[in-house]
Amino acid sequence: MSAVLRRLWQKIRAPRYYVGRDLEGNRFFEHPNPNDDSRTKRVVKYQRGRDMWHYIAGNRRIAVQWTSWLTHTRPNPPTLEELQADAERQRRVLLNVAILEARDREERARVQQQAEVQATLQAPPLASASMPASNTSAAPTAKPNAPPKSVEQPAPGASPEPAERAGARGQPSDFPFPQPPSDEPQSWSPRTIRRGGG
Repeated sequence: MSAVLRRLWQKIRAPRYYVGRDLEGNRFFEHPNPNDDSRTKRVVKYQRGRDMWHYIAGNRRIAVQWTSWLTHTRPNPPTLEELQADAERQRRVLLNVAILEARDREERARVQQQAEVQATLQAPPLASASMPASNTSAAPTAKPNAPPKSVEQPAPGASPEPAERAGARGQPSDFPFPQPPSDEPQSWSPRTIRRGGG
């Protein structure tokens, strides 16, 4: 019986008191914990009774500042100015996200359009595709007035020109780096290693 009287006396002596509200009209209260004097109880009273189910279902959320206060992570309750500044920050973030997504959509559309243009330019012309096969297989005729190609002979003992070496390897002549070794498989026979000791 004494425990009941003690709890009743604590409720009369230190009743629940109002701490603040959030931007949606929910009110927050704090009162002493009869079981633990070092930690108070903190509760929220929703604006309307049925709002509680929206918060429980996750359709709506209490501001993170108030959630931190309710769980004793934050010692002092947030102010309305702090909540308004955070709401404005969230609006700015959403606006920036919308701007970035629009920019990404435009970039993807531009890249896709350039790829379509490149594919169109690289496709064979329709006229050559419609020509009969006999015309395309015929050897091209040389122009009668074309001058003959001059072939320069290298000096005796000189190494072949870099352009010829590059052409033999399938690189352009102005390629500044040496070609990496070939990826073709080569024969290999393992060596045995003799170790001392007998």
